Amino acid sequence: MTAEKPRINPIVAERDDMIGRSSTATSSSKKGSSGGDGKRPGGGSSNSSSNGSGGSNTLVFILLVALIGAAGFGWMQFAALSANHSGLQQRFESLESRLSSTDESVTQSGAAMQLNISEQSDELKKHWSEIRKLWGVTNDINKTKIDSNKKDIAFLASKRSAVEKSIAEISARVDKENRSLTNLSGNYLAISADIDAVNTNLRTLSDKVVSLQSSLANIDRQLKANAEGIESMDAFRRQINQKIYALEKRSSSPVTAPAANVVTPPSQ
Repeated sequence: MTAEKPRINPIVAERDDMIGRSSTATSSSKKGSSGGDGKRPGGGSSNSSSNGSGGSNTLVFILLVALIGAAGFGWMQFAALSANHSGLQQRFESLESRLSSTDESVTQSGAAMQLNISEQSDELKKHWSEIRKLWGVTNDINKTKIDSNKKDIAFLASKRSAVEKSIAEISARVDKENRSLTNLSGNYLAISADIDAVNTNLRTLSDKVVSLQSSLANIDRQLKANAEGIESMDAFRRQINQKIYALEKRSSSPVTAPAANVVTPPSQ
């Protein structure tokens, strides 16, 4: 982090002192505008991405493009704050040029100018603080994404080796099958009639399968109807048992039992 600048003493109305102070303040401002430790945001990310992306496939390239886009967004934010800082720096230099051009105006308004310069310095510190915060957040995000991309690249590299091995095995199989097909091509005319007969048998069997499926569907419907009938009979049986139990209970009591209701079984 950049150390805070000490507050500047009130300006004395001497031309040589003002010019010397202006050059010193300007050099200090230039040092401040160079930005902290001089690291350029996103540089390490793009170098790390370009070194780790050699020999990767299209998916890895898309991931790196997304990472570069995130770094570009952070750089745009940094550039916007830097532009604001440049405007404030120009205002600061304009004020100092006025101070060096007129001794009388400097003598009369030195205190006001000093206050304005202090405010500008505080505002610059505030902007640099925001820049450092933004850079820290962007750096953390990019670091996390870079670590994730490295893991994905390592995973894809291992997958690529396995896929290449599988492709080699499949290629060997294809070559073997091609040789077999070449050997069988001479016998194709001889077995074409057998193939036609097999196709005819397959069509016949397919028709039989369709017929069997239709029969199975009819059987399923019948089973469903029988199940419904059984459920209806069970319900009727439970109803009869309840009524018999009620009649037995009434017959055991001293009160004369009323006439039993006639129960009609459900139609099936």
